[in-house]
Amino acid sequence: MKDQLMGQPIARNVIHTSIKAHINTKNPAKALVLLLHGSTGTGKNFISKLIVESLYKKGYKSGYVRLYVASRDFMHDDEHSIQEYKARIKKDIEKGTSTCEHATFIFDEVDKPYVQSLLLEIILHYTHFYTERYPIPIDFRKTIFIFLSNTGGKEINRIAFKYHLDSVKREDYKIAEFQKELGNAAHNEEGGLWHASLINRHLVDFFVPFLPLERSHVSTCIQRQLAIVRKHEEYQYKLSDNDIVAKVLDLIEFSPPDAQLYSVSGCKKVAQKLDFILEGIRMKPVQTKTEF
Repeated sequence: MKDQLMGQPIARNVIHTSIKAHINTKNPAKALVLLLHGSTGTGKNFISKLIVESLYKKGYKSGYVRLYVASRDFMHDDEHSIQEYKARIKKDIEKGTSTCEHATFIFDEVDKPYVQSLLLEIILHYTHFYTERYPIPIDFRKTIFIFLSNTGGKEINRIAFKYHLDSVKREDYKIAEFQKELGNAAHNEEGGLWHASLINRHLVDFFVPFLPLERSHVSTCIQRQLAIVRKHEEYQYKLSDNDIVAKVLDLIEFSPPDAQLYSVSGCKKVAQKLDFILEGIRMKPVQTKTEF
């Protein structure tokens, strides 16, 4: 995370420390629940992938990991479908945890109200605090639940911009201020009531804010993507790498209008924008040296 995740010192520190502590604690009080929230393209999916690849040798192919994407796995909001989703999720969680006590379950795009209602019931069932008085067949205390949400992005961006105007470095942003403001705004944003329920019930261990990405972060994303392209292609281009990066940056929308500081889409559109620029400046393939 330190080498690959850009511009997210709060997320990097909280996620790394909380997961490490959870795994190293012999008898944790409850399952670890993390809610990653912020604008699109800021690294929530990317860091989830890093977590899975760090914990499991087979990454997402491991039998101890489940990734649910709401737009794919929870497409319908009728009662029959919701009951089917509940049954499937419960079966997956119980089967996965019975096989591996450190099973991980990741839920992406949890912004739709009916999806949040579905998942809230699941969290209530599997993440309560353990008590010796009421033993259960399967111990879920070492399980990890990670939820990805775009809600709260506006509040996160507003606080980040305030810090920027005060010349505060990202490494010095206070997570407590983000958590407080997100809690206050929970009732005013679509999907926010779910946050409020989680806060009131003390179900989430950490609300992890993902900060908006600045121009320098997006520039690094472009450079990394360009390096990947050059590794797999044998083309020459009419422009230097620096000029290519500049061209792609020109296609990225930044906000606020008067400051042009934060990428509206984070790094999400970098690959497509880069492909567009490269298509217009591509030359003949590089001539490889041979013995003939």
